[in-house]
Amino acid sequence: KMHQGARNEIWDPCENLLVKCKDPNYAVVILNTYIKFQPSFLLNLWNQAKVKILVDGGTERWLSWLKLHNVDFDKVNPPDLITGDMDSLSENTLDFFVANKMCKVVRTPDQNETDFTKALRELNKFCISQNDKIDIVYVIAENCGRFDQILANINTLYKAGNILKNVKIFLIASKSLTWLLSEGITHTINIPLNLRQNHEWCALIPIGSPSFVSTSGLKWNLDKSKMEFGDLVSTSNTYDDVSSAITVHTDKTIVWSMGIKSLLTTD
Repeated sequence: KMHQGARNEIWDPCENLLVKCKDPNYAVVILNTYIKFQPSFLLNLWNQAKVKILVDGGTERWLSWLKLHNVDFDKVNPPDLITGDMDSLSENTLDFFVANKMCKVVRTPDQNETDFTKALRELNKFCISQNDKIDIVYVIAENCGRFDQILANINTLYKAGNILKNVKIFLIASKSLTWLLSEGITHTINIPLNLRQNHEWCALIPIGSPSFVSTSGLKWNLDKSKMEFGDLVSTSNTYDDVSSAITVHTDKTIVWSMGIKSLLTTD
């Protein structure tokens, strides 16, 4: 467990995503979601991943996306694991991957947790069985449509620290990147130049409990400001015109989300 004020956490996910994934010890998880990325980005992210997981209906989405973009299946690394309660996955699609790709299938029927949460548990088991070390998990999850599923994904982020220890988990949508900033740590988030030049949005969102937050590098900074629903929530913020990074210190874990529309080319 991290001690209060014990360290400065450096975040550089944008550069890591774009520069051929500097950290190779990562996993990709595809949920049952719209997939709106260009092949050049997503195939690179997928093929270089140490562990690749399709979650329930995400298996159908992945296969449909590959067909849509006329991707040669022989040039795509197979998933390591297909998991979920399988209520959104046809037997034909599952059979296709099992027959042609030799991947492991783990059914997780427990309805007390979402397929996303259960997939992280299966990822942890898989890494232990393979003696693999994972530092990062990139989760393909478009933030549109089902509001309850969006909140469920955020809830999984809050639970993930007890499932995958010391692993950074990012929700990647075609226009946003979202993750948690832990309590009691000064977080430094490096912001690419084009995001700053385009005044892309960013947000600090307290979920679950009030948070006292201080920041630097934002257009509208916070100074030990109390944030909670029903009062102050920092949405539609952006960056100042001089800082290459922002800093955030919070006494409770909060959600950080940032626009990446001008960073990732989407279909």
